[in-house]
Amino acid sequence: MTIRGGVVGFLAGAAAVVLCCAPAHDAQTLISKLQSGDFEERQEAAETIDKLVAQGDYEVFVRGAMSPVKSNRPPSIVYLARMRQPKARAALRDLLRLENRAMIPYNPIRMKPSSEESDSRILVANLIAEGGGDPEAIGTLLKGAEDQPPDVMQGTCFAIGALHDPRGLPFLAKAVHHSDIEVARAATQAVGTFHTPEAREILQSLVGHPSEEVRSEVLSGLAVQDDPAVVSVLEGIAGSDPVPELRSAAIVQLARFKDPAPVPFLIEQLKGKDESNRQAALDTLRLMSGQSFGPRPDLWSRWWQQNGGTRVARP
Repeated sequence: MTIRGGVVGFLAGAAAVVLCCAPAHDAQTLISKLQSGDFEERQEAAETIDKLVAQGDYEVFVRGAMSPVKSNRPPSIVYLARMRQPKARAALRDLLRLENRAMIPYNPIRMKPSSEESDSRILVANLIAEGGGDPEAIGTLLKGAEDQPPDVMQGTCFAIGALHDPRGLPFLAKAVHHSDIEVARAATQAVGTFHTPEAREILQSLVGHPSEEVRSEVLSGLAVQDDPAVVSVLEGIAGSDPVPELRSAAIVQLARFKDPAPVPFLIEQLKGKDESNRQAALDTLRLMSGQSFGPRPDLWSRWWQQNGGTRVARP
């Protein structure tokens, strides 16, 4: 054999090895073909993806989730989340690791592309929760999560809220007092997604927070809490918050409870000097009672004494 022939043979053998080891499918190519103007090409790509999902060929989409092309990452994560095989679930969970964090042009809650980038872990956490949860996910997410830069801490808080595992509440209980307001807000929002006594205690601890933005998030969190224990917290905000709009918003929220217990508090607000509180209390009393008394507190007090709350309307 000549030297030239030997070189050619070596190169051919090396090429065969490379081709043998190369992945059979590429997420970037498949996702690009889904946008093709050729119907058959789109259909072929969709069918291939369905087969990969059914077979649990998760590595294709793990590579896509790590792609340098940001637009390919979200759909790759979504396809990976469709797989139920144990190795695929483990691969999805691994995307919660801090070292796998990336900023992606995707809204992780509305599940659609967005011009504003978000932390990829939020999308992963949301998909895990929608898929029935993963008991190992919260530990993976929180490993090394403390004492990170504010933007990373903020993403971690939102991911905990999306994952909806109450074992993340201790982390949030610390984060709500973070020196960076955006981290504190993100943590407060995340706490508000949990309907547990621990979550309500955290929200209550923030009633006197120095940041108006954080206190506003507290009100938003309380708005989805249906436990009667929330009433006293709302009354505290209504009676003490320095911002009139937040006081009024707290009063308005009292109308959604079936328990007539807030009525005496609302009547007391009619006696105060705060115009915004008086108007909010009057509107709330009318809504709760179905009565049309004016702003005079004595008329409301007489009605309350006569009825003892038995005729309070149910919102």
